[in-house]
Amino acid sequence: MARSSHDSEEPTALSQGSIRAIDGHSVHRITSGQVVIDLQTAVKELVENSLDAGATNIAEVRFLNYGLKTIEVVDNGCGIAPKDYESVALKHHTSKLAAFEDLSTVLTFGFRGEALSSLCALSDGVTLTTATVNEAPMGTILEMDRNGKLRNSNSKIARQRGTTVAVSSIFKPLPVRRKELERNVKREFGKALNLLYAYALVPCASENRGVRLAVSNQPEGGRKTVQLKTNGIPSVKASVTALWGTKALDNVVDLDLSFDVHTEKSVLRRLEQESADATPVKVRGLISKFAVGAGRTGSDRQYFYINGRPCNPGKVIQKAFNEVYKSFSAGQFPLIVADFILPTRACDVNVSPDKRTIFLHSEQNLIQALKVQTMLIFLYSFSHAFKDSIGRGFCFVSFDVRCWQSTNAATDIAPFVYVKNFAYPKGKHPIR
Repeated sequence: MARSSHDSEEPTALSQGSIRAIDGHSVHRITSGQVVIDLQTAVKELVENSLDAGATNIAEVRFLNYGLKTIEVVDNGCGIAPKDYESVALKHHTSKLAAFEDLSTVLTFGFRGEALSSLCALSDGVTLTTATVNEAPMGTILEMDRNGKLRNSNSKIARQRGTTVAVSSIFKPLPVRRKELERNVKREFGKALNLLYAYALVPCASENRGVRLAVSNQPEGGRKTVQLKTNGIPSVKASVTALWGTKALDNVVDLDLSFDVHTEKSVLRRLEQESADATPVKVRGLISKFAVGAGRTGSDRQYFYINGRPCNPGKVIQKAFNEVYKSFSAGQFPLIVADFILPTRACDVNVSPDKRTIFLHSEQNLIQALKVQTMLIFLYSFSHAFKDSIGRGFCFVSFDVRCWQSTNAATDIAPFVYVKNFAYPKGKHPIR
């Protein structure tokens, strides 16, 4: 059967379209959608800007109708200098770094210069009200266009030092993402609120000598309600109390670990080195006690940080804590607030545009060392718990912890627990 002229057509460079540059406006919209992917990311970027600006009071993170109408963040940071009005929301404009090499030492939350620019592209409008110490009590209202360019800065308003950022109708230029947000707005609001809890626990307790944080929501046609509020005391325990009440500390102890992580052999081969200095790691925070009923039925209160930056640790680190805890208290999860403090050269924070994913060098060795140290914490608690029970009719002698170290890796360590003697009611030894 003869083929039609349509069937015989072969694709050509002309029919496929020639290769050409995407226009700048389209590039801006495409890349912005990767930086701000949901409601919690939008709020995170604004709160991080406030912390980087030296704020000691984020007076309000205000949601109108769960963020569908407006997201507003008010702080008392350093404010925006007039010379920076034109560039404050332009793509890849930042005061945090000047060259790629600076990434290895960056300690600020933001550094890519994409947040405000992306919010401009993905919302119905972004307005900033700002004043520096020299301009207060008179502030300036900055109106931005979709490309992050300054549209108007002629309006003045009473304002103490600091900045207010208001984002209207987030994701309105993206109909599908906007519809998805509207359909699941309460769930997305819950995610944003949980992330703000993470910032309240560690960053607001350590940055700028303590930062007050208040979050509120006002539903459409309803009354404004306060969702969380901290008092700015530079203490993780104070933040826990402010968020969950004083009883939340009843079954919690300090987390204070220190260990060295040796470089994995695969990394040494890649670097063409035979050896490398061990990386010192500290883990600071809080964790549930080893005791019956001290844990939780779920893992909802587990927060992880790298050098004070909230992050998604990957299931491996989270699993390491939970496995050790469950080996002593089956069926329960610990409350965890764990801040891993390590040299900036030992981690990569420039993995994803939202900066929530962080790669750790020699992660497997770190996990093994973490398991050993966490095991020792719980064994210490274990021993004291049973020593306390001696006077209540129980006998307890001792146990031993031994670590096995293979010849394959310097820190390939697995803990083994040998129970020499254990608790039992006096006069009722289980073995006759």
